[in-house]
Amino acid sequence: MLLWIIIIIAMLKQVWIFENMKNYINDDFLWVIVSDIFWSISVGNTINSYIIADSFWNISEYILVISAFLIAWVSVWIIQIPAESYFFWKKFAIIRNLISFVFAIVGAYLVWWLY
Repeated sequence: MLLWIIIIIAMLKQVWIFENMKNYINDDFLWVIVSDIFWSISVGNTINSYIIADSFWNISEYILVISAFLIAWVSVWIIQIPAESYFFWKKFAIIRNLISFVFAIVGAYLVWWLY
C-alpha cells in the first residue's frame, strides 16, 4: 500500500496534474466534480489520504480540490458497489455512493468557504 502511495505521488508530481487540470478546466465547480470522480474510483483509507493531500498541498495550494479529494477518497467507493450490492442491496449501494458524492462536493465548498 505504501509503495502504491509513493507511485501515485511521484506520478502526480511528474505530470503536475493540478496545474494541467487548471489550464484545461476553467470552472472551479467542474474541476471539483472531475476531481471527485477521479478519486471516487480509487479507494483508500484515511491515513493514506493525508499523505497524498500533503503532497498535493506542496504542488498546488488549492484547498477546494484538496478537500474534495480527501472527502471523496474516504467516503465514495465506486469500486465497492458490487460488494455492497451483494451484502446489502443494489439500490442502497447506489444511493449511498450518490449521497456521498454530493456531500463530498458540498463538504469541499464548505471547507473552502471556512478556510
